[in-house]
Amino acid sequence: MLKVQFLRKPARTDKGENSDILVGFIIKGHAGFADHGEDIVCAGASAIAQSALLGLQDLFGDRVYFRREPGFLEVHMDVEDAAKTECRTIMRVLELGLLSISQAYIRHIDITYENL
Repeated sequence: MLKVQFLRKPARTDKGENSDILVGFIIKGHAGFADHGEDIVCAGASAIAQSALLGLQDLFGDRVYFRREPGFLEVHMDVEDAAKTECRTIMRVLELGLLSISQAYIRHIDITYENL
């Protein structure tokens, strides 16, 4: 099963609102939907996550911490950067995309949230 963990912290957004902000995510494992290299659940989740990382790096450069290994991706942002509208938008699109996949393939992807 593919495990997705969203990491949240309370923060004040750049619009002055208090909210729990997504500051990162960890994705690990394999969905087990199909053979390695043919698994559409893993491919879809990976494409969304990699795109989110690229967008964050484009906006925030080396202020984005990430670690990538086969079957593993971890991404973290400072809460000040994560509270910016652009970052919140990218993280929300990532969240919505992965939630959509998890609803369609409920036995292959598990999503949890951790408050830091």
